[in-house]
Amino acid sequence: MKSLDMSRWPAWAVLAACWAILPALPALLQGGFIGHGYTDLYPSVWGMWHFAEAQPGFPLHTDMLAAPEGMGFYYSSPLHGWMAWSLMPFIGVTGTWNGLLLLNRVAGVGLAFWAGKSWGLQKQGALVAAAVYGCSPFFHGYAVEGIAEGQISWALPLWLGFVGQEKHRWAGLAFALTIVGSWYMAASACFLAAMMPRRAWRSAAAGLVLASPAIYAFIHAFPARELLDPEIRQMMGTQIGTWSPGLSDGLNPFAKTSWIGFAAGALAISQARKHPRYLLAAGLFWLLSCGFAVTSDIPLLNSLRFPYRLHAATLVLLALLAGKAADQMGSGPLIAAVIVTEGLLLSPIEPILPHAPTSQPAVYSNIEGESLLDIPGPIAMAPGLRNPSRPRARYFLYGQLSHGMASPWAPDFNGIGATGQEAPYLQQVRALDPHWPVTEIETLDIPNSVDFIVLHEAALGDRAERAHQLLSAGGWKIDFRDEEERTRYRR
Repeated sequence: MKSLDMSRWPAWAVLAACWAILPALPALLQGGFIGHGYTDLYPSVWGMWHFAEAQPGFPLHTDMLAAPEGMGFYYSSPLHGWMAWSLMPFIGVTGTWNGLLLLNRVAGVGLAFWAGKSWGLQKQGALVAAAVYGCSPFFHGYAVEGIAEGQISWALPLWLGFVGQEKHRWAGLAFALTIVGSWYMAASACFLAAMMPRRAWRSAAAGLVLASPAIYAFIHAFPARELLDPEIRQMMGTQIGTWSPGLSDGLNPFAKTSWIGFAAGALAISQARKHPRYLLAAGLFWLLSCGFAVTSDIPLLNSLRFPYRLHAATLVLLALLAGKAADQMGSGPLIAAVIVTEGLLLSPIEPILPHAPTSQPAVYSNIEGESLLDIPGPIAMAPGLRNPSRPRARYFLYGQLSHGMASPWAPDFNGIGATGQEAPYLQQVRALDPHWPVTEIETLDIPNSVDFIVLHEAALGDRAERAHQLLSAGGWKIDFRDEEERTRYRR
């Protein structure tokens, strides 16, 4: 078993392996998806599956939602979708989601170490830089929430490493990968490039050209998207003030954080005299991540719906400064361990990655048709507001992997989707939703294009009985009833 003797591994490899596996081990042993099922996990899994099924290219439209017309679609991370396309035929949807998450966490640490070396850090400093960036609670939070694009932490240091080595062609390709990996990583890369020598500009320009099909696809998939109100943008920015450690009791699936950490902050500040420009730039990026009106009303910046995600640029500079301090001090492994431990124990993100069920309800089995309507469905709410309908994505989105039928619902995908594209009759259906203000409903005029209806009685609460009455009056017949308070109707 010499191959498993971690004492023979480089320190960065030990860090990467531990960072990937240990927080995820309980979820892997349970056999579930890594991540909470209350926010972005099931929409991300559905998007990964649908993007991979539609390969190759950039699908701009899906017939699986807003049936029968369909709606615009853009998977939040085409790079993640391409990797999933290569894996799903062999290890399935669950194995692909979990496997990519682990692989991306390893790559985030490993390439941050390599980028640090490319920018002049020694092994001690590069290890600390990898801990600050690759093991940050910022990226850990993406894994907790199940946000696909947040897993691509490694593309940004890949570009930075090639820039540091002055390999401009490879840097241009890496910049393009950053764009198709995550829009917010790409925005951070653009800000970093603007503050670098001109040689970095060339790779950024080349990357923009290479990634132009993805940019075109996104713009045309959601042409009607609108800017958020300044108050909501600030809500989705870096929060200033006290926090509760994620280690404390209680469910906290909303893992938005711009945590810096006391150790990393102190190391960076210690370099203020030698590298004041780096520290000043880090402060500027942190300010931009707050989403204050003075910055977020600037054109282009006002299109960023989650300003806190610019924290990636802050982490890059903090990692470099902390790495320089560690090279002077020595004891890189000890400092890296302190940084990672502090982030896991004191940051607002829970240290152990949660898991969500992969099972499908029996009500979706052994049926064939063109369209299935789940009741209740999604409710569109602005980013930053807690949306009680988000857990329903497990059935009206993830359920499609089982029954394969289109849904009439048109989810808003955090406010950038097809709001207003749903069929008018769905406003009647929403009157049955306990989270919807309209409660008066006399009839349900469901069109013939819908083959099945599934009532989720637990989610409907005291409105479930009224839903049964209306469906029976409309000529719908009970086809199946499972043990989880779900009833399937057909014509």
